[in-house]
Amino acid sequence: MKKFIKIMAFGLLVCLTIGCFAGCQKPKTNYEKLCESVSYMQTGLYTANDEDFDVKITMTTQEALFIADGKADSQVDMSVLTIVPHDVANLSKTYEFVIEGTESSVTGTISKSRLGINLACNFEDLKNIGEPLTLTLKDGDKSYTFQLENKCANLTDGKGALEVAYNFYQEKIDTALNDNTFDRECYVKLLCQTNENAEDEYFWYVSFIKDKNDYWATIIDPTTNEVVSSRESAPQSK
Repeated sequence: MKKFIKIMAFGLLVCLTIGCFAGCQKPKTNYEKLCESVSYMQTGLYTANDEDFDVKITMTTQEALFIADGKADSQVDMSVLTIVPHDVANLSKTYEFVIEGTESSVTGTISKSRLGINLACNFEDLKNIGEPLTLTLKDGDKSYTFQLENKCANLTDGKGALEVAYNFYQEKIDTALNDNTFDRECYVKLLCQTNENAEDEYFWYVSFIKDKNDYWATIIDPTTNEVVSSRESAPQSK
């Protein structure tokens, strides 16, 4: 009987301890709640080029099939290798490639994309190789090696850009979150623009999307965190 009482007392103590920890957890901030509504977040960009090819590796965490419907479904890590040959005749070729990282490497083949304007290959996860360092393309006896440059190295990351956009639209977002009417998904992508000096400039595009016709969007300078442009679009009332 005493043994039974001791077991019951121990079980009660465990339950009380768990309840205490649960009660001590801080409530989520609205920004933390917003992070749960992310359906597309770009996490990396690596580029290289020579006289024959332009190379780009884009890394994201996103819905397996992105649909602008205001809902953030289950996420996957996705990477896309894109190569643009300067000679359009090379679009018809299939190349072998090796991406070397700080931890390991990945191999595969790359061929013309569905749109037919470049070569493309998708990976579900490229994180296991560590930091991507080089890309080697092979076309029979020909070999091309590229030193990959991390374009996000000195920029505010996607989560930081999302926080800037949240602060910009905070009144709208907080109101909707507080009364449980927030029905938008978050889309965060790094954009590239060539300036008048023929130099590439990068900006974060952050949008809060209800559907394809209803969104709040910002363009953010990733070095100053300034919102350089914004737009709100909503369906026109009939």
